[in-house]
Amino acid sequence: MRSFVSSRLALAVAGIAALACAKEKPAEQAAVPAPPAAPNVVHVEAADYSFKVADTVPSGVTTFHMMNGGKEVHQMVLIKAPMAAMQKMDPNAPPPADLVVAGGPNAAAPGGTAEATLDLAPGEYTMVCFVPAPDGKPHMMHGMMKGLTVTQGSSTAVLPTPDMTVKLTDYAYAIPDTLAAGHHVIKFENDGPQQHEAVFVKLDAGKTAEEFLKWAEKLQGPPPGAPINGAGPMTVGQSNTVQVDLVPGNYALMCFVGDTKDHKPHFMHGMVKKITVK
Repeated sequence: MRSFVSSRLALAVAGIAALACAKEKPAEQAAVPAPPAAPNVVHVEAADYSFKVADTVPSGVTTFHMMNGGKEVHQMVLIKAPMAAMQKMDPNAPPPADLVVAGGPNAAAPGGTAEATLDLAPGEYTMVCFVPAPDGKPHMMHGMMKGLTVTQGSSTAVLPTPDMTVKLTDYAYAIPDTLAAGHHVIKFENDGPQQHEAVFVKLDAGKTAEEFLKWAEKLQGPPPGAPINGAGPMTVGQSNTVQVDLVPGNYALMCFVGDTKDHKPHFMHGMVKKITVK
């Protein structure tokens, strides 16, 4: 009898334990939310003076990775307009008020790379490079333009989470004077009221932002620094997310966009921010 009771008790305890495990199991195996999808990456080969890239890409969060195989500095600026319309525009006239300039990788030294992530809406775009050639004309006037069709996509990717957001205004960058060395994810937002860009320059030892700007006027001789990415020209309300790896040294953010009133580049209005990385 004693052994029978013990067996019954053991079975009861085992049954209770099994029920407890059954109740706990769903909690242990609860579905873990899947991480966000990674942005679509579009590789762009820049040369003197052309872009090599796919003709069509899907809409959504997209990272444009530009590789500069040319002998000059290049950028890739996305403008929401068909290439045929861009070719008819007067480069010396103010852009149409409704023209959307979405930004892009800005800028890469010869042999270097640059990238920017943005949320692409469907439509017809044109890639252009506004960097001036040695003759003073922007690269787009030498044929550095490429049409891009953005189709309706289904990606669920989200923009990278920035560790800082930098607002661009007339004529300033809202960013600290000192940054920590290492990897940074920076969201550049154009707060307007004009188009603005952010060219990130790593200055050579002992060189200044003023020396780099003086060199940029003629593009002759060795530069006193090198561009290391940034956000291309953007109309008001547009944003680009940029990832950079900063080593200790002196840097500067600069805007070369021409002013709507006097057509002088914005750096001549003081849109230069000196930054120390420690």
